[in-house]
Amino acid sequence: MSKVIIALLTTAILSISTAVTAKTIEIAHPWSKAVPPTSNVAAAFLSIINHSNVDDTLIAARSPIAEIVELHTHTNNNGLMQMRQVKAIDVAAEQQQQLVPGGLHVMLFNLTEVPSIDSQFPLTLTFKHAGEITVNVAVKSATYSGNNKYIPHDM
Repeated sequence: MSKVIIALLTTAILSISTAVTAKTIEIAHPWSKAVPPTSNVAAAFLSIINHSNVDDTLIAARSPIAEIVELHTHTNNNGLMQMRQVKAIDVAAEQQQQLVPGGLHVMLFNLTEVPSIDSQFPLTLTFKHAGEITVNVAVKSATYSGNNKYIPHDM
């Protein structure tokens, strides 16, 4: 009887550890700048860390506080910075992808709720391989710069 219990416990422990290590994508430091109460748009920034040995791709995002959520980048067109939608954001194997002001980011349009400073809102990111990951985005003051631009991780 005790051998059966030990076998069951061992199986349960191995199952738990497999489930934990199967998580290949980590989202770090999700944040957004506060916008005026009448704003119809906001942006979200974060670090995507791929702990897998397989490339992955962020293919979509959604949030209950916006009717439309898009993946975006900034481009320099003859000295004029322009924001453009991108279809996807690649995250190389065992690498980080930074979504930062002035670079890749998530845009939220037609806000149904304007988040205030020190509040949070949910953002669901959909990856080609890792599936859906929901994070809480911390709303910071408009002067916040996201000083954790590069998050060190041992890969």
